[in-house]
Amino acid sequence: MNKYLFIIVTIISFLQISIGSAELDPSDASSIMAAVEARLDGDQSKSRLVITIIDRDGRKRERIVQSRSLDFDGGSKQLMYFESPADIRGTALLSIDYDDGEKDDDQWLYFPSLHKTTRISSGEKSGSFMGTDLSFADMTRADPSHYEYRIVKSSVNVKLDGSQEECWLIESRPKTKKAKDETGYVKSRIWVSKSKLMALKIKAKIRKGKKTKIIQFKDVKQVDGIWTAHQIIARTKRGKSVESTTLLRFSEFSYRNPDVKPELFTQGQLERGL
Repeated sequence: MNKYLFIIVTIISFLQISIGSAELDPSDASSIMAAVEARLDGDQSKSRLVITIIDRDGRKRERIVQSRSLDFDGGSKQLMYFESPADIRGTALLSIDYDDGEKDDDQWLYFPSLHKTTRISSGEKSGSFMGTDLSFADMTRADPSHYEYRIVKSSVNVKLDGSQEECWLIESRPKTKKAKDETGYVKSRIWVSKSKLMALKIKAKIRKGKKTKIIQFKDVKQVDGIWTAHQIIARTKRGKSVESTTLLRFSEFSYRNPDVKPELFTQGQLERGL
């Protein structure tokens, strides 16, 4: 998720410090994006989600995933564990995301069929995560200092769960080699809710293959006072044709969960499972 997805995501996630109105300059794109990154996104989160992958012919594959995340001094950690289908059960991803954008985030992927844990290198982070329309880079936070921002429109409406949400439309371009290599994006347009300080839609131009990725955040509601998207839709397009779609639906979500403890976020636990 750079954070916009895992804002999702968090998945996520996409995604704390309270930002007062005096600290946010609504006419400055960098100020807005810094506020988005600093937005309250919860600690000790526990969730369960269903991931549905739909190919260009309409064929569907479904994965059920458990996720845990925890903040620490200097960053955050996340563990994702695949419950099903049977052929990938036990596959898990551990991400350690550092606030310092100059430091490489750590990601390890465990394959139970191989009894092997693989570290994801910087050059691999723009690749697809487990066959979805999300990349490994989408699962980590973005450092605003690595991007150039400009306001495309100071006010534009986005349809959100049956109502209209006023947003800033902001263009983002990676300006460091690290950001360019890890995301694989040429530029992105981000629709940021003025009332919720979160991305509701992202449209990113992918350098490789000249494709476009569109991510939408739906079913946004408060969990423990924190605005949280319970549904995320990601589509990859080439021209006007949709090549694939990934739908993430959260069936469970909680913050400040006492089950989420620091000892979960180790390579040993990654291989043992939740």
